[in-house]
Amino acid sequence: MLVEDVEEREGIWAVRIKANEVRRIKNAQSDRLLPVPDELIRLNFLEYVERPKQIGYERLFPELDSPLLKQNDPGDRFYKNFVPVVKRCMKTELWARPIHTLRHGLSDTLKQANVSEGVIEDVAGRLGNTETASRYTNPAGLSLLKLIISRYPIITDHLEPQPIRLLPWVQQNEAPPWAGKKSGDRFGDKRGRRPKKKA
Repeated sequence: MLVEDVEEREGIWAVRIKANEVRRIKNAQSDRLLPVPDELIRLNFLEYVERPKQIGYERLFPELDSPLLKQNDPGDRFYKNFVPVVKRCMKTELWARPIHTLRHGLSDTLKQANVSEGVIEDVAGRLGNTETASRYTNPAGLSLLKLIISRYPIITDHLEPQPIRLLPWVQQNEAPPWAGKKSGDRFGDKRGRRPKKKA
């Protein structure tokens, strides 16, 4: 995601999912506007969005990016960091594919809350199963999506908002410690500083 993907529309904070230099989308329905859940706003998400922007980053999660990699896939970096943590915490086969499981769980939870299949497809960015859904109707509006997403159970309401702290190399605008041309390669010193250019 890019910092500019988070925007306010009609008084509602939302994330724009669209094709750009860091993201591909599967189909026309994947290009969509999704409301930021109120719980994320309560936990200082909007304050977080401002921090990378103030430093000069275009990417919302710059810790997943390395300017030193020829082929850089932030999704791969996310998986390398996130999946092992999930597997350690959950210790169940259901989480063998955690992103798929989260996506499936969202759709199933909304279905159990009596949300129509068409609206679930709009949230998930999937093609409609019928000609009516895919050709003759517009995607659900932002206000409706906000109402629908509010039906999703909140499991973080016990958490207190915390001050936003970026990772040290992000805050200092340095290359990450894992930066390299390929797995195992590193550039710079142990703190991951970018090598100085020769004069």
